[in-house]
Amino acid sequence: MNAKLTPILRGLLLALVLVGACAAPLHACRIVVPPHWPPRPFPPHPRPRPPALREMEVKSHRVQIDIRRHTATITVEAVFHNPNHRQIEGTYLFPIARGAAVSSFAMTMNGRTMEAELLPAGKARSIYESIVRSMKDPALLEYADEGLLRARVFPIGANADVAIRLTYEQIVRRDGTLCRVRYPLLSAKPGGTNALQTLEIVTRIDTGGGLRNVFAPGFKTELDQRKGGKATLTYKASNVVPDRDFEVLYSEDKRPVGVEFLGYRKNGKGYFMMLVAPDSELQAQEIGSKEITFVVDTSGSMMGDKIRQAREALFFCIKALGKNDTFNIVRFSTDVDALAEVPMPASEANREKALEFVEGLRASGGTAIDDALVFALGQPPPKERVGMIVFLTDGLPTVGETDVAVILKHAAAAVGARRVFSFGVGFDVNTKLLGALADKTRGSSSYVRPKENLEIALSNFYSRVAHPVLTDLRIDSRGVRLSQLNPSRLPDLFKGAQITVTGRYEGTGRREMALSGVVGGTRETFRFPVDLDGNLRNAFVPRLWAVARVGYLQEQIALNGRTDELVDEIRRLGREYGILTEYTSFLIVEDGVKREELEKVRAEFRRVERGRANRMDSGKGAVDRSIRAKAMKQAAAPEAAGADSFGMSLRTSGEVRRVFDAAGLDEKRVRAMVRCLHDKTFYLRRADGVWYDSQIPAGQTPDIDVEVKAWSDEYFQLLRKHPLLRRYLLVGDNLVLCIDGKTIRIRP
Repeated sequence: MNAKLTPILRGLLLALVLVGACAAPLHACRIVVPPHWPPRPFPPHPRPRPPALREMEVKSHRVQIDIRRHTATITVEAVFHNPNHRQIEGTYLFPIARGAAVSSFAMTMNGRTMEAELLPAGKARSIYESIVRSMKDPALLEYADEGLLRARVFPIGANADVAIRLTYEQIVRRDGTLCRVRYPLLSAKPGGTNALQTLEIVTRIDTGGGLRNVFAPGFKTELDQRKGGKATLTYKASNVVPDRDFEVLYSEDKRPVGVEFLGYRKNGKGYFMMLVAPDSELQAQEIGSKEITFVVDTSGSMMGDKIRQAREALFFCIKALGKNDTFNIVRFSTDVDALAEVPMPASEANREKALEFVEGLRASGGTAIDDALVFALGQPPPKERVGMIVFLTDGLPTVGETDVAVILKHAAAAVGARRVFSFGVGFDVNTKLLGALADKTRGSSSYVRPKENLEIALSNFYSRVAHPVLTDLRIDSRGVRLSQLNPSRLPDLFKGAQITVTGRYEGTGRREMALSGVVGGTRETFRFPVDLDGNLRNAFVPRLWAVARVGYLQEQIALNGRTDELVDEIRRLGREYGILTEYTSFLIVEDGVKREELEKVRAEFRRVERGRANRMDSGKGAVDRSIRAKAMKQAAAPEAAGADSFGMSLRTSGEVRRVFDAAGLDEKRVRAMVRCLHDKTFYLRRADGVWYDSQIPAGQTPDIDVEVKAWSDEYFQLLRKHPLLRRYLLVGDNLVLCIDGKTIRIRP
């Protein structure tokens, strides 16, 4: 293995068929059990049959994708293990995408080059279908219209490993300024119950300049973006079974701010995700200055690690201030004390004065939240600067005004154009207060759990907002109706950050929209094209929108109270997209509960519902709910878009688990009853063992338009007639789904 290949990209869209010493059909990532030996006519002594061959294990899949300008060079390194006590041989298969410009490839096994042939799509289709038919695994159907790289692998020693290294090239696909590179990871799905033990995918991009909006939908990745149009995107996982291909999206837009609009149409409705990112090489004169006031709780409950960590975080923030910034520090406990009457320039002398002020912070007394906010928000409004308030507290208001509604009224009257970023430390905070402060000002609320490091949380936050690029962002849709946006009000855009917006749209065709924002008192406008007809490659967009929408609705319930309309919408979206929340848990498990036990589960669910009416705005439960809602709202953000954002989107609460207990199900089994594939969600009904499309109402048995037996000739004819059907068959061979206006039944 090449030592120069640092963490290599993990998805290997690989098919390996290993067979016994006799001939057998090809199978992807499988060991095919050879036929039983025929009995001898007159055996002098009975002989035991040879043991069945165990399937090959996949010890590691490492992929490196090097993108330079318009070409991607992909290197795949895989290590397979033969767990059998006999030598075997096989065939290595690798899908080659239609239209891919494979100018060269090399395949090496155990230090020697293997001969390989490249089959065209027409010839490859019969091989793909024969594999699927014989192994009863539809994973390779996704590539039935693609070419195939095939090579013989022999010998594979007993209980031995075999390492394969493949390098090939393909052209980067472009959709306007958006570039896409797909790696066929789904073909690496191992057989049986096996998983990829180690999976690593490293994508290195070098565009020569103008790189932004780097994103791998459905995969939680780490991004290291550098100057000169360079970035490294890393994905790592262990014991994973792939259920989708790995695709990298990025933009080469060379404007100061790049905007990408990804549209998708589902059941005639339009869904979009919009990515907004600034040029990483913006110069200081192109970035706005800020006024920032740190409002810090120094009440007695902050004593110990919390006040120490707060001091360390403030040291970092003060030292990192820009030379054109202004700032202030307000500490509050029983009374309020400020570094200065008004924000002052971030000169060296003023920073030294601030560091001394922070060094003297000590924890004692009560919590005068209202007085502190009134002082901070009552400072003169900033001129040609982005105004920010960082509000940090670990307690409830105990001094002065303690009514949350009145405190919020005072804040609303004075906040002006400032953004409030609130930090709740521990569980003894009022989530309604902190959430509402942020919700009305284009800010955000964050929570630091007990034993989590406040210094790291606050320092990381400041690093994200240190350099404002655009504020007061607005979308001009040029007559296209946009609705149900998340976030409903666009936040500010900062250097090195990215804004992700999801929503609905009406209309078709290709249009142009515009995004505008203010920097240094001047409004700048950036136009971008949109394709309202959608793109099948953007099938992940509706689910990301739905998860973010449910997070927003739950946040609105926490801030403004429960209404039937909000709860009904959460339940509808949860059912359609397989989103697990305290409001949708019963809908998800109902099909899996025995009829005689159903009333017990309903009674428990009603008890949980009654408990919500008495819900408090503080405590562990309130903080946990706020954290979960925020995680869902940010599900579409690249740093958060892991597998969870495509399905069961959050950790369950104690309330949800009680419903599961009443149903005789644990969380793991409930999650196993829901599968999200492409743009559909399926539910397993334990009564008949059938997977049902979420478009079919719970408990209903629909009329069937087409019924076929899995793996039959009619089955493959149906796939050719409805190509999209291939993407849903990974759910199993016993399912009912709706497609192209028909209800189709696949039987085992």
